[in-house]
This record gives sequence, C-alpha cells and structure tokens, in this order.
Amino acid sequence: MRAAHKTSVTLVVLALLLILLASPRHGHGQSDSSQDVGKYIVHYSAISTNQLLPAMARRYGINRDANHGLLNIAIEEKGGESHMVRVDVSARVGDLLGHDQVIRMRETSEDGEIDYLGVFELNGSGTYHFSVRLTLPGETQPHVIKFNTDYVVD
Repeated sequence: MRAAHKTSVTLVVLALLLILLASPRHGHGQSDSSQDVGKYIVHYSAISTNQLLPAMARRYGINRDANHGLLNIAIEEKGGESHMVRVDVSARVGDLLGHDQVIRMRETSEDGEIDYLGVFELNGSGTYHFSVRLTLPGETQPHVIKFNTDYVVD
C-alpha cells in the first residue's frame, strides 16, 4: 500500500510540473513567472529536463537528463482577446562559477500557442542567472528579461 501511495504522489507531482511547462502563461513563482513589457506579457520558466514527463520530452525531442535545463518563453499580447505572438528571442545563462553559455532557442507552436524552448547544460548545483533578449512585434529596441533559478544536480 505504501508503494502505491508513493507512486500516486509522484504522478501528481509530475503532472503539475507538466502543466507548468505546457502552460507558462498561467501562475507565478520562481520556476514560472511573468513580466509586463508594454503591450505584452512575457512568461518564462526554467526547469531541469529530468522533470519532464517522458511523453512530453519525446514530443519536443528533449533528452531527460539531470545535467540539462530547459528554458521556456512565451509572449502574450494584452487586450480583449489576448493571444501569443512571435518574436525574435535569444538567451544566455550563467552560473556563479562564471560558466556562461548561449541557449539556442527554437519556436514551437501548437493550437495557436507559441512557445520558445531552449536546452542548456547544468554545470552543477547552484543559482543560474538568465538573460533573455526579446525584440517584440513593431519594435526595434530589444527588451531584456533577467531572472534566476536554483538547480540541484544529483
């Protein structure tokens, strides 16, 4: 009975993580946040790829691994009927030891929802600093979003 309970709790936790990844536009918190940028809201989240459900990882061609992180960015236009928009996006991540790397972002689209995903290497446990550069529709000056996420690498 105890093993069945642990399995159920694990499945619920994984389902919640899946919801956070698949819906970065909803909720707030360290791993799932947003920032208001004029006519737009930028939603961002960063998790370990090991936290992805196997089906979700396969769907997006991402290897589940405790030594890699996943950055998810989505940009929502404010208004009566808000919708997700395409942008030019680039990102970098660094740790406290000075390891800095470019995150190669790729656009994904499903049912009109546009997200930008990027996988990056985790060089160990600690705080990682993200810098995301966005050029929004109709604008020439980029906006920079900065945030931190803590990782524990087993």
